[in-house]
Amino acid sequence: MRPSPVTRAARRASSISARLCAATATAAVTLAAAGAASAATAPIGNQVRVTRDSAGIPHIVASNFKALGYGEGWAFAQDNLCTFANDVVTLEGQRSRYFGPGGTAVNYSAGVSSTNLQSDLFWRYVWATGIVQRELAPRSGLLPQVRALYEGWIAGYNRYLRSGRLRDPACRGRSWVRPITMADMLMRGVQIVTEASSQQFIAGIDAAAPPAAGAKLARAASAAGRPDIARLRNQFDTSLKAQGSNGIGLGSLDTRAHTGMVLANPHFPWRGTERFWMAQLDVPGVYDMEGGTLMGFPLIGIGFNRNIAWTHTVSTDGRFVIYQLKLVPGDPTSYYLNGHAVKMGRTRVTVREGGRLVRHTFYTTRWGVVTTVPAAGYQWTSSTAYALDDFTMASGVRAVDQYLQMGQATSVHKLFAVEAKWLAIPTFNTMAADDHGWAYYGDVGDTPAVTAAKLKACLPAGVPTIVYNVANVVTLDGSTSSCATVDFRGTPQRGILPASQLPHLFRRDYVENSNDSYWLANPSHPMTGYAPIIGRTGVPQDGRTRLGNQLIAARVKGADGLGPALFTIPTLQRMWEGDQSYLAQQVLKDLVADCEANPLQTASNGQSVNLMPACEALAGYDGTGKLNAHGGWLFDVWQSTDTDRAFYSVAFNPAQPLTTPAGLNTGPNATPLKWLADAVLNLQAHHVALNASFGQVQYAPQSRRIPIPGCPGEGAGQGMGCFNAIYSPNGTAGTAGPVNGGPYGQVNDGSSLVMTTQLNPGGPVSEGILTYSQATDPTSPWYDNMTKLYSRGRWVKLPYTASALAADHPRPTVTLTAP
Repeated sequence: MRPSPVTRAARRASSISARLCAATATAAVTLAAAGAASAATAPIGNQVRVTRDSAGIPHIVASNFKALGYGEGWAFAQDNLCTFANDVVTLEGQRSRYFGPGGTAVNYSAGVSSTNLQSDLFWRYVWATGIVQRELAPRSGLLPQVRALYEGWIAGYNRYLRSGRLRDPACRGRSWVRPITMADMLMRGVQIVTEASSQQFIAGIDAAAPPAAGAKLARAASAAGRPDIARLRNQFDTSLKAQGSNGIGLGSLDTRAHTGMVLANPHFPWRGTERFWMAQLDVPGVYDMEGGTLMGFPLIGIGFNRNIAWTHTVSTDGRFVIYQLKLVPGDPTSYYLNGHAVKMGRTRVTVREGGRLVRHTFYTTRWGVVTTVPAAGYQWTSSTAYALDDFTMASGVRAVDQYLQMGQATSVHKLFAVEAKWLAIPTFNTMAADDHGWAYYGDVGDTPAVTAAKLKACLPAGVPTIVYNVANVVTLDGSTSSCATVDFRGTPQRGILPASQLPHLFRRDYVENSNDSYWLANPSHPMTGYAPIIGRTGVPQDGRTRLGNQLIAARVKGADGLGPALFTIPTLQRMWEGDQSYLAQQVLKDLVADCEANPLQTASNGQSVNLMPACEALAGYDGTGKLNAHGGWLFDVWQSTDTDRAFYSVAFNPAQPLTTPAGLNTGPNATPLKWLADAVLNLQAHHVALNASFGQVQYAPQSRRIPIPGCPGEGAGQGMGCFNAIYSPNGTAGTAGPVNGGPYGQVNDGSSLVMTTQLNPGGPVSEGILTYSQATDPTSPWYDNMTKLYSRGRWVKLPYTASALAADHPRPTVTLTAP
């Protein structure tokens, strides 16, 4: 039997471990050495210094990017090797081989799941497109520093794997763990940038087959050609997904120190490779960023340098277009383009499933790969098919190049210039501020150039128009090249909008985004007139958007009970820690009154329920997601259950977008108390007291002994509109399944990397918390240390200078030498 990579590596472990120990023994391993490290002084040659601060965050200093990557890959592998190695199996299309074809592959950040076989087929298709092979080429576009960083990261990761120090039981000794390659890392880049585009269609791309071959599928499709509105909104409406974020950039007018400040509050999964990992990456005089990055992305994605800080939120622009194809009669694998019949291309892939090989054919067109979208009613019939044009698929290399230069920017205007040059932000908004007191908002990335005129001319009537109106998913007529996206001069990729036609804003007061469109990034300066594909204006805003602007306005006036007007780091933290629920502000009083007036109700299953105990529990609820918010769990289950469209008593008014809709509809045809009866039965079935607090039910994945504060932002029901958004299964339909499910009350998503940063003329001051901690390895000292701090409402200092790091009681410095 051929030994596994891990077994082969183990045979060399003794000599490698000896070299590693020798390197460590000769390193600067004292606290004094850590204090002596200067941000202005780089290690010699290919050496890299790694110093963990008191929270376990590595501060990595090197004289060049290859050595920097080496230290980063080594430190990252200490914390999360097994989690990343599992994802490498996904990217190589080998899940069926190692975990069985019927197992489940989940991308928690994308909010999608599939079978392992479906996942394997999709990623094998991506390999077969040649995208990674092109990125591997010497002239692929990777900046030399970025290529060196990747090479170092890979070498550092593999060195740790070979060291024999891996203790994580999730993968120790498993045959699927092996050294990684540059191809793996570049595929990881593709995975990151396509979460909101191609990965939303994995099952549909796999299922796309001509009618003769796919007749069984066609017969099984219910109401083919008609959209399922609920499923469509659930698949594409970002407000219905847990993944999101809050971001605030504050300018000189709204801060006590009259400089810039940023609140970073991405809502990302507590599971999988889309967890953030924190670090400071420093090549003195060239690049010095601190913050968080997604696993396998070697540069800081959200964070700060000496002059600027930025964060991201999920955009309403999905960065893709679907094309409707008119097929040639009698030949469903040919389509008309400009009146001529064009034969589809075929891409064949092979996946190993146990002891047999599974072969599959994907069909390609001028517009992209053929797909089905069952929620939209998009099926492949004898007359019509649909193709996906994903504008992020080829931007992985551009994105990492861009983030290097973003980290080198010294003002928000220069940050915008970098985003405008590369146009590679993958479906994110950016909020930023600088030490000159400017705040910046932008949705500046690889947006398909579908202008309003193009949409009007090329959006097919019928179902595609319904799909656009419901989910903002753009479908264009694929029978004519005139419906191709517009080519603008000077863009780095054909068919995307230039930065001049993308929403961006510079302010001296503030910018804010909580996953609604660009419209109200600053409510005193509404933005309109941009291409509709980017997002809608004049529509209801989510609870977090409304609450965020409300909290900012109160803080600027000093009307929130947190002290004198304007922001400081402490008041910004206390504002966020308030854990307020906007929904509770709007409807809790009405719900209690209706409950007390009509306590005898019938649940959905026909069971009679006396609601008086529930009325009392809700009357005592303080409307927050705090640990001791008694009655909060019942309110959460109720709002998750109540899916009434006519939920509010006051309708949305575009002239009052931050205060409407409002009030609970308790009229004759309203049913909030039926849903409350359902919520009571839910809590009883799970043996939870009706007045239970979040702290009594909601807990960290690491341990039930770590209670977690926070409450849902948006969701399948109404959403609680909590700024500190935390999501955990509560037994309702919206919290079931591979993506959103799990044990009752165990957190799976929400606030993750939280940072409050002030950009002072003398340098940045920042505090933060990584809610789920640095490591997924349960044997690591950094497995739950920050989770416990988050539970207690504590923050950690994020030292940026050598002197600040020395004062933080760091672990001994380790010096490594890159090969």
